Amino acid sequence: MSKRLYLILAIVLSVINSKPVFSQAINDHIFAASAAAKPFIDFDSKGFLVNGKRTFIVSAGLEYARVPHRLWYDRLLRIKRAGFNCIEIYTIWNFHEAQEGKFDFTGDRDLGAFLDITNKLGLYAIVRVGPYYCAEWDSGGYPIWLKFKPGLRVREHNAPFEKYVDRFFDHLLPIVFKKQINKGGPVILVQLENEHNNGWGTVTPDAYFKHLQTKALDMGLQVPYFFSGLHHASDPAINGNFNDPKRPNPWFSTEFWSVWYSQYGAKAGDDSLYDRRTWKIIANGGNGYNYYMAHGGTNFGYTNNDEDAASYDYGAAIGQAGDIRPIYHAFKRAAWFARSFQDVLENSTNDSTTYRNLITDTALKITARKSPDGDIVFIDNPGKKALTAKLQGMDGTLLLAPGEVYPVVHHFNITPYVMLNWAYTRIFAIVKQDKTTTLIADAEPGSPLSLQFLTKGNVTAVTQSWLLKVNGNQVSLTGLAPVSNKPSEYSFKTGDHTIRILVMSRSQTDRTWIADNKGQNYIISGAAYTGDIVIKDKSISITTEQPLTRQVAADTWLYTAKEVILLNKNNSSGIQQPASLALSKWEYKTGAHAAGKIANTTGWLKTKLPLQMGADGDITADAWYRTTLNIPTTGKYTLQVKGGGRAQAYIDGKQIAMWQLSAGEITLHLKKGRHKLAVFTAHDGRDKLAAYVGPLNNVDRKGIYGTVYLKKGGPYLSNINNWYFEKAANRDALKNGPPQFDTVSFKKYKMGADAFNLKQGFGWFTTLIPKPATGASKVTLSFKSVDENATVFVNGQQVKHHEGWNIPFEITISDAAVLKQPIRITLFIENYSNEGGIDQPVSLNTIGNAATVTGWAMQGGPGNLNQTIGWQKLSTQSRTATGPCFYRSAFIANLVAGQTFIWRVDPKNMGHGSIWVNGHNLGRYPEKIAVTGLYIPECWLNKGSNQLVIYDEDGKQPTAVQVIAEPTAGRVEYQLSSEIK
Repeated sequence: MSKRLYLILAIVLSVINSKPVFSQAINDHIFAASAAAKPFIDFDSKGFLVNGKRTFIVSAGLEYARVPHRLWYDRLLRIKRAGFNCIEIYTIWNFHEAQEGKFDFTGDRDLGAFLDITNKLGLYAIVRVGPYYCAEWDSGGYPIWLKFKPGLRVREHNAPFEKYVDRFFDHLLPIVFKKQINKGGPVILVQLENEHNNGWGTVTPDAYFKHLQTKALDMGLQVPYFFSGLHHASDPAINGNFNDPKRPNPWFSTEFWSVWYSQYGAKAGDDSLYDRRTWKIIANGGNGYNYYMAHGGTNFGYTNNDEDAASYDYGAAIGQAGDIRPIYHAFKRAAWFARSFQDVLENSTNDSTTYRNLITDTALKITARKSPDGDIVFIDNPGKKALTAKLQGMDGTLLLAPGEVYPVVHHFNITPYVMLNWAYTRIFAIVKQDKTTTLIADAEPGSPLSLQFLTKGNVTAVTQSWLLKVNGNQVSLTGLAPVSNKPSEYSFKTGDHTIRILVMSRSQTDRTWIADNKGQNYIISGAAYTGDIVIKDKSISITTEQPLTRQVAADTWLYTAKEVILLNKNNSSGIQQPASLALSKWEYKTGAHAAGKIANTTGWLKTKLPLQMGADGDITADAWYRTTLNIPTTGKYTLQVKGGGRAQAYIDGKQIAMWQLSAGEITLHLKKGRHKLAVFTAHDGRDKLAAYVGPLNNVDRKGIYGTVYLKKGGPYLSNINNWYFEKAANRDALKNGPPQFDTVSFKKYKMGADAFNLKQGFGWFTTLIPKPATGASKVTLSFKSVDENATVFVNGQQVKHHEGWNIPFEITISDAAVLKQPIRITLFIENYSNEGGIDQPVSLNTIGNAATVTGWAMQGGPGNLNQTIGWQKLSTQSRTATGPCFYRSAFIANLVAGQTFIWRVDPKNMGHGSIWVNGHNLGRYPEKIAVTGLYIPECWLNKGSNQLVIYDEDGKQPTAVQVIAEPTAGRVEYQLSSEIK
């Protein structure tokens, strides 16, 4: 259900024709701009207007929090070069206020600087201010310290929560609002909240939403805004409802999921799949979209959630290391087309009926958009086979690839004197260049060319070619596209204006870039990528790039408004990246000082019972706990500990157990006497709390917490799996109590299964617990989660009512008479949307009366990796101690200007932990996706010596660790220059 949205997305995304998972009708309206902002950003039901001009919003999702600030410009320029005119970001709360009351908007957190770079590059920005974000990020962006605020409940009208949200917004919103477009900045849209169960678009369902709205408006929000999101899906066009007459604003998708966070790198077919899904939006009347993600980046430090580790590559168009994938070029083609014809697409109506007879093949589908500025007819081949299309009025046929959506332009005014009457050849882009307008046509050699123009005034053919024909006020480019190693050029003039047509193959458009400088547009064709353009006097310098693994000799052509210049022929020098970098001899120091029989706990948090990680203000993934055990007799004991993550137990400095805290208990062999117990805990990321509403204190707790029991014997915990289910007609069935159990009406139920077929429903769930062992004083049933409300009965008597999905609860049975026989447990579950049932394991605890372990001390964090003392040389014989350990080494990086070598630290054969290079935390390992090693941002490397530090929580030795090359992500720069008119 919407509460469990991201638990099912992996399944959704495996289906090509996937539907948005939000099954309820979601409002997709947008609040209008204030009067002050309307001249700069406005909209009507047909499209957006930016600075008074119809504008198709092609947006790229990325998070500045996942990119070092020294790489912001590079990543944003790559986005711009792909034809995007906008970026979309989250302003993640715990990234800016990790420690309570300590706000950080500097360095990698300098949001204002990021928006300034965005603005400098001429990009717009959509800013999603939260306070919840999701984003596969630690706790969905909530600071850990929120867990320890009494009475706090997130994402609802709750005074403690709103108090801290307001304080964060007091620091955040002024930065965002100073950068609104009407104040000279790039911000054109703002999103409040994110993927909430209740409020989307302009729906303001309760006082919480009203509070966010009032706060933002009072602080100066003037651009259009909305709640939660608009049209989130991997294929947003499926249920787009593009022609909704009630919508007062454009159709827009704030999360068009392109690929997924479980993938690293390009996968065959990604480009064609998401190319089709993009063109479906354009063809059906969509007015913009935002790819989530266009560049994924990295979860540095401890920012990952429990589904990720360091890499958040997402299989995106721009890779984690800045490399360009095939899908990038698909996005570029759609972006430049949509922007070239935005006057049509942002002011159009559905006119498919008019053009239904343009083709006769019923296997092809027609959609069309009509506007005062022209029409576009989209021919859709939805099948898995290539098809040819014969269009009325066109010589020859079109070949449509499987899944291709092909645009045909009609009656489009290129200039006041030239109309593109019919463009049967696909248009890549139209570029205004002073008194030249360049039309780039996308046609493979030997395929039909068919462009037909109507003109006003005198027409002169500049290019002499039998393909270009001038007949009065009619100009046509018809025939077969020529074979050429450079774009084929055809030009004609009307008055003092030149229409230039560049015909390119698909591989040539992939290597063609549209760039601007000082108000002038330039076209560069031939380079694998074009970066900065610098013009000084009459000299132009262009930075181009070739992938390290595909260095080829390439002609690069520059098209200005007045001339065509062959810039350079890049003869590859065969630059090779070494496969790895040599590491110096390893050193180590223990990270387990706290395990000893004697340990300095000065400054530790002292409590009667242990508290979950973060209670001491630490934000890392590690924590130590210490206490004293008094053992009356030698023997086997069971230690019951509530917790989350992994744990290692030490008795008097000796490691005696490693286990998953979710198991609930471990068995220890203890000798009579007084002992020091130390428990090291670590986790691999917190839940992102998708759609969660309620208290934070007892959700996804890490470390150990609550009452700790110690009792001789055991084990005492077991899972209850033998459940049965019977559907109830409605909630009124609860009034009569549990029905009599029989196997005719009750059917076997599998834990975690959806009992309600994705619909609202009610039902009885029952199981029989065997008679507890003789002498048991009580038993406790622990429910991790039911979906979504539950009333619990013991032997037919109601004992508890629980509300809320994903919130643990318990019941304890201590009646001696009840404990003398098997116990019937029955739950009445109320499910109000999508799937429901007992969605997580139920455990039975028979420990009964047991000694409580008290007197705890805790300290979070791995310790000080920068401390100079304690390091020793590492050899196979030198380290025999167990437990977490630091290791350090060094390597030499030969940094050369113009060469971007991508390096990764491969923690081969290591356990779990973190890696630092030159003091920068690369994130957590092991990775959870198919990528080898943790990415080292090139801006964090030193020329010469670089320090590598690894903290392995399991204490495994780095004998196989390497710094390895990723040549497929590397690239080489070339500076091309020329004199221009």
